[in-house]
Amino acid sequence: MPQAIILGISMVLIAYTLVSYGILHFVPAATIHKLGQQTTLYFAQAAFGTIGGRLLNIGIIISMVGCLNGKIMTFPRIVYAMAAQNQLPFAKQLSYLHKKSHEPIAATIAILVYASIMILFFNPDRLSDLCIFTVYCFYVATFVGVFILRKRHPAAERPFSTPGFPITPLIAILGALFVIISEIGSDLSGVLISLVIIAVGFPIYYWKRQQNQNT
Repeated sequence: MPQAIILGISMVLIAYTLVSYGILHFVPAATIHKLGQQTTLYFAQAAFGTIGGRLLNIGIIISMVGCLNGKIMTFPRIVYAMAAQNQLPFAKQLSYLHKKSHEPIAATIAILVYASIMILFFNPDRLSDLCIFTVYCFYVATFVGVFILRKRHPAAERPFSTPGFPITPLIAILGALFVIISEIGSDLSGVLISLVIIAVGFPIYYWKRQQNQNT
């Protein structure tokens, strides 16, 4: 598993770097700024003609389906795990597992309903922009947590140990902070909305924490 993680991330990183280098080498910076999200499509059509644009669209669809498959497998199980530890409202319902398949059916349906409401009543592009700041805030918290756990439990048994510690998480923290600072500079209103959404979770967290302590 550690080798698969390292090799998989390295291959994706190399692919992204090569694509970015090719686009920057072929398309002027002013054109990239003007085209925005259409830059890659412009590059593919200019380099390979109409067939290039079609192949790119097929590749994007395949990538989206693969990503969606991973999210469907992962997100409901996060909700289920939190519900199983009584960290969410309606924990009893959300922690339900199908008797035969042992799938988190209730958590999956809850994610489906929530995602459908967000897509139907909000701008998906705006939602994805808002998610960037929030996700990277939690990335930083996770990376910092590695240091905290190492300090509090230095002798704990670890099925997987962070390669290159402490350099690797330090680089990750700096990279995430760069994204966060960039978001603050480019989309302050979105950052404030994201902070409000995060803040809503605090009273729920402390309410459930107090409830668990009392029981």
